[in-house]
Amino acid sequence: MAIEITEFANVSISVSPTGVSAGNFGILGFLTSDSDLNIAGKGILPAERARSYSSLASVGSDWQASSEVYKAASAFFGQTPTPTDFLVKMCYESAQPASVVGGGSDTAAELIAATWNGTGSLSMTIDSTDVVITDLDVSGAATADYAGIADELEVAISGIAAGATVVHNGYQFVVTGATTGAAALITAPSSTEATVALGLAVQSSSSSNGIDAETPVDALAATLAKGIVDVGLVTHKKWRDSVGVATGSSTTDIAMWAEGAKRIFCNTTNDLTTLTAATSHIAADLKSRALRFSLTTFSKDSSAYPSASVFGRAASVNFSAIGSTITLNLKQMPGVASENLTPSEFGHLRSHFASAVVQIGSSISAYTDSRMASGSWLDTTHGVLWLESRCEADMFNLLYVSGTKLPYSQVGINTAAATLERSLQSAVRNGLAGPGFLSDGTYLSEGFVVEAVSLANTPTGDKGSRVYKGLSFKMVGAGAMHEVEVSGQFSE
Repeated sequence: MAIEITEFANVSISVSPTGVSAGNFGILGFLTSDSDLNIAGKGILPAERARSYSSLASVGSDWQASSEVYKAASAFFGQTPTPTDFLVKMCYESAQPASVVGGGSDTAAELIAATWNGTGSLSMTIDSTDVVITDLDVSGAATADYAGIADELEVAISGIAAGATVVHNGYQFVVTGATTGAAALITAPSSTEATVALGLAVQSSSSSNGIDAETPVDALAATLAKGIVDVGLVTHKKWRDSVGVATGSSTTDIAMWAEGAKRIFCNTTNDLTTLTAATSHIAADLKSRALRFSLTTFSKDSSAYPSASVFGRAASVNFSAIGSTITLNLKQMPGVASENLTPSEFGHLRSHFASAVVQIGSSISAYTDSRMASGSWLDTTHGVLWLESRCEADMFNLLYVSGTKLPYSQVGINTAAATLERSLQSAVRNGLAGPGFLSDGTYLSEGFVVEAVSLANTPTGDKGSRVYKGLSFKMVGAGAMHEVEVSGQFSE
């Protein structure tokens, strides 16, 4: 036989792992109540906590057109360019049962024809009752679809755990106990051929014990703990201008949570005193706290969601493109009624760092002026969130993608500094930053400067711990012109 060529030339190629991205900064989270009007059987249970949608049509498959979710989604998806990421987050104002949610890849026909029917096993605990089934069979489903299979599962499970229910919500199977509140307990089924096929096995399903009634802040904290990601936050209208209520339920409490969680709280106020010199309203309260992640939009229409439209416009920014960043000042908000304000009312509105869609001249309606409660601007807050994530992702990829290591040497320090420079250059390319002066008068021709402590000046303990803390930068924001004043002299 012939001698293999590898006896003379042997090549082995390794493939580097794919680096992480800087994330999606166009996701709007909408917090609604369990009292909102979902389509029957399509509710979001605690085991799921939140659900993502990419279009108004997908929202409409789960929520009634009269629901607050659908109204907010209409404002969000009505923007131009059309945003794509709408996340519904639940606040359970009534006690909830324990539940397991899961769905496999098998079709209904495949499940009905599965060879495990008649001998399928399922073992789980519902409300302290051990449910052990060894003859699971869904082949006799009255209807050859997921709903029919759910009915068969319910008969089998509720025969042991009285009151337990099983439905298919259009996405997955939902097993729910009869008891509500924190005393309600459940364990996901162990892994068997049947439970894996149904998507209910412990490794592929989500489970949640029952919960007591919760506040909006409780709900937001639970969503954050579950690792559900969003950037913007709009709430059900019932939590607008909310003061003097239980801790965790006021508008200020929600704003304070957003500040700590670094979520952009797009608050809507319907309080007419926002148009006066009074300071007893929510906009003034948020301003007094200098909250940099809270943006208040005024509207006289208590049923509208202008803030969803505002974030929908911000969500269209592609931070990877050249010259792509925008200011929200004087932008169109499709479907949002404009406010016909007097100059005095407009002045008071702006003095409270609140914004609105206003009538300008005889034919223009536009949003102005996107100032955060801290006095900063929405485009700056949004852009800095992206820049933090971009720097983190680029630095992580430097450490992660390398097949060897980043040496703790001057060469390694220089490499890390060069990586940070490339991250900052992307902020100059998209228009977030640009050449300009620092507050001390220093001019930065590139828009930023990176400083790195040399190896000689790095503490020995840091090197022993393999942590380098010597990188820092200064950057000049490009800002935006919102007003232009011109003076001139005319002579005949």
